[in-house]
Amino acid sequence: MAKRIGLLTTGGDAPGLNVCLKAIINNASDEGFEVVGIRKGWEGLLRFDPDNPATHAENAMLLPKMRVRDIDRVSGSFLHSSRVDPGYVSPHLAPPHLRPSQLTNQPLDLTRHIQRAIAALNLHALVLLGDTFGLNYAIRLSREGVPVIGIPKSVHNDVSGSDYALGFSTALASGVHFVHELRAMAGSREEIAVVEMFGRTFGLTTMLISLLAGADRVLIPEVPFDPERLAVLLMEDKRANPNNYAILALSEAVSLDPARASKYDPELYRRATARCCAQDEDAYTIAGERAIGLGAAGGGAVVTEILETLLAQRLIFQPLTYLLRLGKPDGQDMLGAMNFATLTVKLIAANKTGRLVAYRHGENYVDLPLEVVAERKGNINLAEFYDAANYRAQPGILWAARI
Repeated sequence: MAKRIGLLTTGGDAPGLNVCLKAIINNASDEGFEVVGIRKGWEGLLRFDPDNPATHAENAMLLPKMRVRDIDRVSGSFLHSSRVDPGYVSPHLAPPHLRPSQLTNQPLDLTRHIQRAIAALNLHALVLLGDTFGLNYAIRLSREGVPVIGIPKSVHNDVSGSDYALGFSTALASGVHFVHELRAMAGSREEIAVVEMFGRTFGLTTMLISLLAGADRVLIPEVPFDPERLAVLLMEDKRANPNNYAILALSEAVSLDPARASKYDPELYRRATARCCAQDEDAYTIAGERAIGLGAAGGGAVVTEILETLLAQRLIFQPLTYLLRLGKPDGQDMLGAMNFATLTVKLIAANKTGRLVAYRHGENYVDLPLEVVAERKGNINLAEFYDAANYRAQPGILWAARI
């Protein structure tokens, strides 16, 4: 009987994901392995009940080469994805066969069930294409004896251990393309355009896109902003442009300077402060004060509303957060997907698990202990790469990308 490899994806979509899935399946099949695809990431293993055959086909499936012949032509994840953490599951969201008879608010650790499902599927190794969140749980499984290999997949490029994560390169190119398209509209209407991108804690991708696309100003999660100063700068940019427009790029989770926040529309201030009280991730401490976060996502709409009030004029607002996860992978992400897949299968054939396949600047493609994912990724030097007074990325940030 052929040895089996389990394959699953977690977290948000990323360009090149299906290219990597197909390459793993093709390479593994050539090496004599069977590949079992797990649907919806860790959630599929939770819903797979070894004692109930009715749950098997809908959560796990054999993947011969012909089954995935054309999946590299579309976006998303062929296997579907989720952001479930099996070690911390709400009892109300647990599958019926894992739900306790007496429901409480105490989260469930369903790791033992995950291990049981993996054993029932007779998996020789488990391969995860995931972001930091999903890979961190893979570390736990590895420590408890499950043979796991992780592949970094993140449009944020924020997986520790690897200088490059699958999907990052295409997201940059797509972001630049969309900004240029919006530039044409902003110019024809002679307006300021606000372009929202992803980024809840890490502004690298937003800064790179803003610099490559020539945006006038950029806001990032790490640095709170003063709306009044931003409004003045954008109007200066607009007047200096022969076509009378300006472009503001920002991450989805930005925050107001606490010394300025209360001056604006009281309703906006009330809504923002209410969120700060309810969600710690929306509050930042600056010089002893709590900055006013504008939401873990969707801050661009609030920034646009504030600027429209200050400038007494209409602005264009366009969120790109989901659009940047779509599209055909560029050359870098196709090469990255194929190289990650090839190295993954080689490691499994050599019985070398508990590893992260990675790309390291100056080293090429390598494998590292999976635990490196848990290390804090080195933050970019904001003083060197971001002009906080003028809300601009510095050209040196291009070298910080390291790909």
